[in-house]
Amino acid sequence: MGEAANDLHMLRYVAEITRRLAKMLSRTRYQMLVYFLEMTAVEADSLAAEQDRRAEAGKPPRN
Repeated sequence: MGEAANDLHMLRYVAEITRRLAKMLSRTRYQMLVYFLEMTAVEADSLAAEQDRRAEAGKPPRN
């Protein structure tokens, strides 16, 4: 489970960093790069959420 948690942490970190970079670049002429970075952040968040759902589904119910 520890490795899965690290994966989730890394995906969320990637999303955060790419969003920051996109925000910095949005003031420049590199709009296609900004779009790519934003989509990368969205995909990283989506993958992290999917892994969260899978991890929750694999846990036994709490009583």
